[in-house]
Amino acid sequence: MCCWREKSKKKPTYEQLLTSVNNALKNIKANPYYGDLIPKRNISKTTETKYGTNKIFRVELIGYWRLLYTLIGNEIKIIAFILEYMNHEDYNKVFGYKKK
Repeated sequence: MCCWREKSKKKPTYEQLLTSVNNALKNIKANPYYGDLIPKRNISKTTETKYGTNKIFRVELIGYWRLLYTLIGNEIKIIAFILEYMNHEDYNKVFGYKKK
């Protein structure tokens, strides 16, 4: 088995996860549309109510973790509001993705 696969399956340390979150935040500050917009068909009414929006962006973090955020504001001032970060299993449950 290739060495990069073994590393990718390891659970990241808290320090690695924090570094990954900080890098994501820098990228979002530079470009608020940095993340991938989650399709509205994948956002349940429960999730929309929980976060107060159906416009949710996702950034992939180390170790298959995900950072979720939304944008508020207007053309003059855009604010990226971090909603949550979660592991891949929880992310799949929230947005209805199934294992292949």
